Amino acid sequence: MRIGIDARFFGPQETGIGRYVERLISHLEAIDDRHEYVVFLRSKAWELWQPKNARWSKRLADAHWYTVAEQVEMPRIFRQAQLDLLHVPHFNVPLFYRGPFVVTIHDLILDQFPTERATTLEPLLFKVKFAAYQAVVRHAIRNSQAVITVSEHSRQDVLRRFNIDPQKVHVTYESVDPLPEPAGLEVLSEHGVRQPYLLHVGNSYPHKNLERFMEGVRIANTRGERFQVVLVGKRDYFSLQLEAFVKRLGLDNVVFYGFASDQELAGLYAHARAYFFPSLSEGFGLPGLEAMQVGLPLFASQATCLPEVFGPAARYFDPHSAASMAHSIETALHDTLATQQLVVAGREQLRKYSWRQMAVETLRLYERLERHGRTPTSHPTQ
Repeated sequence: MRIGIDARFFGPQETGIGRYVERLISHLEAIDDRHEYVVFLRSKAWELWQPKNARWSKRLADAHWYTVAEQVEMPRIFRQAQLDLLHVPHFNVPLFYRGPFVVTIHDLILDQFPTERATTLEPLLFKVKFAAYQAVVRHAIRNSQAVITVSEHSRQDVLRRFNIDPQKVHVTYESVDPLPEPAGLEVLSEHGVRQPYLLHVGNSYPHKNLERFMEGVRIANTRGERFQVVLVGKRDYFSLQLEAFVKRLGLDNVVFYGFASDQELAGLYAHARAYFFPSLSEGFGLPGLEAMQVGLPLFASQATCLPEVFGPAARYFDPHSAASMAHSIETALHDTLATQQLVVAGREQLRKYSWRQMAVETLRLYERLERHGRTPTSHPTQ
């Protein structure tokens, strides 16, 4: 079987999807000596991956995602590769591609939070782009040979939203990468970080629920608690909105760290008192596993996939209640027994997740489709 992987998101610098694609390719290349693979890369990532296996090759595919060029150019590029099966690791399968494909749907958050508040676009343009998004997702899910999700919660979201056979949708859990040697406190202090602090890593989109978390911080402040909250993530329209909200609340113990290097991020995890995950919706929740990896107690929303992924290794709060978050902040700062129990449970929970196992299960799916005649046989492999 000749399998194509759309790797235009390749690399951890391109979001969590990029890391997923990178790990999928590296582990498939290590475990599969039967099939042929074609990896489609953009020019900016061309040198980031070199085939180590003679049955693997790469092709240039420079169309940016979510564009007209993607819709027009990628079907032609895929067809020219003469694939038996294509794996697209995101919902953006070109509408006019008619070959057999598998799609990975990480989440349907945009379906759940489709308001103009979650975008910088003008309302009319947003409605047009949202309609296009819906058409592309519908095509990807309904016309695929199989759908992969990264949690059972996301699988159930897909089944609720689309009338498809449940046997078509498969869960392959993601995993976590080892963090590098952490930066010291002296490096973090240059950004205004002081212990004790609570940590959050990620963007400031509305579904991340950071405004309500800030309200919980304000309640904890009024009770005399002394701590910082460090928010790590790129500075953009949404983080600037959050900064303005923090100023209106009168908080002076919130640090907007901005972008952090790998060493700085490792240091921020290593020196924090606890990690807080207040999100209203997630597909998997990778930063929570990163927190577990360094022995950082995890406090998370009782929402969507987070209890599924974190299990007993997190203390949960009501994401709609600032008071519930404030209580969790007090627990994180003062309840040593509870936080130690979370650290121990986190080490055990991490054993459930493996990038290699994710690749093994993905390969099994490819081969199941081949056995059941869901892929053509015009390009047999030895």
